[in-house]
Amino acid sequence: MTNDTLLLRQVHPSWIQGKAISNLIFTSQTFKPTPKDKGLLSLYSEEFFTPEESYEHFTGEIGLESAGVVAISKNECDSIELTVLEDNDPFEGHRSLDFRPFMGNKSELKKKASTLKSFASARGWLYVPLDI
Repeated sequence: MTNDTLLLRQVHPSWIQGKAISNLIFTSQTFKPTPKDKGLLSLYSEEFFTPEESYEHFTGEIGLESAGVVAISKNECDSIELTVLEDNDPFEGHRSLDFRPFMGNKSELKKKASTLKSFASARGWLYVPLDI
């Protein structure tokens, strides 16, 4: 993984504001781990998946919902002191963003999630299915 490697994140439909594709806006919740995540945010590496392939894997093989795919880079994560783990678990190409050192600090978690949202928003949607 290089500093420029993109880490693909699925956006749950409940994290969308607006209805037209031209104004789909995702919330910072996209980058905020929930209690079930145990401080590790699930990502796909672009070294193994295109944005569309990651969407198809997530919705088809895993059977979860996604409104589309956005991305952050390893370098962007490093810039805000979040470690990217090349865990390949539960599948090859899986990465985890390690929020565990910040789980006890809600304001720091919110700040980091908001910063990641800004990075991804500047890059724009990488994949949105036609049927959304």
